[in-house]
Amino acid sequence: MSESLHGRVWKFGDNISGDDGIIEFSIVREGFGKAFDEEALRAMCFRRLRPEFPAEVRPGDIVVGGRNFGHHNHVEVSVAIKASGIAVVIVESCESGIIRRALNVGLPIMTCPGITDAVQDGEVIEANPATGIIRTAAGTVLRARPFSPRMVQIWQAGGSIPLLEREFAERRAAAAGA
Repeated sequence: MSESLHGRVWKFGDNISGDDGIIEFSIVREGFGKAFDEEALRAMCFRRLRPEFPAEVRPGDIVVGGRNFGHHNHVEVSVAIKASGIAVVIVESCESGIIRRALNVGLPIMTCPGITDAVQDGEVIEANPATGIIRTAAGTVLRARPFSPRMVQIWQAGGSIPLLEREFAERRAAAAGA
């Protein structure tokens, strides 16, 4: 997986609720604790805020959000965004919990003050979670906090579980060959 991500921007404002904006948790709460219905989550992702989103989002697109993005959220929020094909979410600010939950499913969330003023809806930008560098369509370079090496490993593996499965398999193979 390349570390630089290029995609079309879907821009959202401040104070976007995870459970009552990004998804409709009242619909999915009956299944809370069970396997995710990724298709249902994808179909409801951002539809309250941008009804066209589920039909028009494309793999590799990028969500840009304002301050306090994704507050009040469960892991289904991150699964819905990732199932929609979003490559990276870049926000002005958010709770640390959404960053952890998203990374656990392989979705990078970057915080970058100034991002909403620097980009427009629909333009193509580049973001690199490993370096924290974001390039706008106009060529402006913004700097987000870069991911730690372990965060990069989790993201590139597609989440915590795939990374741990790979690491344990490598250890078992090494022990068997020793």
